[in-house]
Amino acid sequence: MKKVNSLLKGSFILFLFPFILGAQKILEKQSGIFLFDQFADGKILLTDKRCIETQFNYNCEKQELYYKDGNEYQMMYNTSNIDTLYIQNRKFVPSREGASFFECIPVGEDILLVDWKVKLHYKGKRGAMGVVTQSGGQASVDVALMQNKGLSFPTNSVYKKDYQNTYRTCLDGQQVSFSNLKSFLKLYPDTRRKAIRQLVKEQSIHFDDPWQVAKLIVLCQTM
Repeated sequence: MKKVNSLLKGSFILFLFPFILGAQKILEKQSGIFLFDQFADGKILLTDKRCIETQFNYNCEKQELYYKDGNEYQMMYNTSNIDTLYIQNRKFVPSREGASFFECIPVGEDILLVDWKVKLHYKGKRGAMGVVTQSGGQASVDVALMQNKGLSFPTNSVYKKDYQNTYRTCLDGQQVSFSNLKSFLKLYPDTRRKAIRQLVKEQSIHFDDPWQVAKLIVLCQTM
C-alpha cells in the first residue's frame, strides 16, 4: 500500500492529487464526530481509472474528508477528479455539493445514499465525579452516553451528538430524499402509511441509523 508521506514528496503529488492542495493542519480527533473510530485503510478511484491507496476518515460535523500523514491531517476539498471512495469495505461517492460524500448502501436492486451529518449540542462543563455543570445547576452524566453519544473535549466541555442525516434513493423510478419518519411517509400513499408506521414500531427503526433505514426500505418493497 502506498504511504501518504510518499505521495506528498516531490512534484509528482501535483500530478497525482490535482484536487488536493495545501490545507495542512493538525486536528484533534473528536470521538463521535468522525465516521470511523480511527483513520482506516481505503482507496480512491479517480475518473481516469487510477487508484490511490492511503488512510481516510470522514468528519460528519463539517462533512469533510481527511487523509492522514503521520500525526498530520489534510482535508480534501475538491472532489472533481474522484469517481469512488472505499474505506474498509464501505463505498462512498462524491456528492458534487461542496466536497462532501454520500455513503452507498444496497437496498434491494437500488442504492440508499447517506448524507452523514452530525450536529453538536453543548451540555456544559465536566467537573469532578462525572458531573456536568450548567448555568442552571448540575446534572449527572451517564458514562455510556459520554462514550457513545457525547463528546468530552480537552477544555472539559461536554457535547451531545445529534444525527441529522439525509437519505436519497429511487422510489417508483423517481429520485426521492427524506430525513425522518414524517418525510419518509410522505413518499407513500395514505393507504400504506399506517402499515409503515406499524412496521417502524415493530422493527424499532431509528432514522439516525442508515442500516435500519435500509432495512425499512427493503421491507416496504415487499409489502
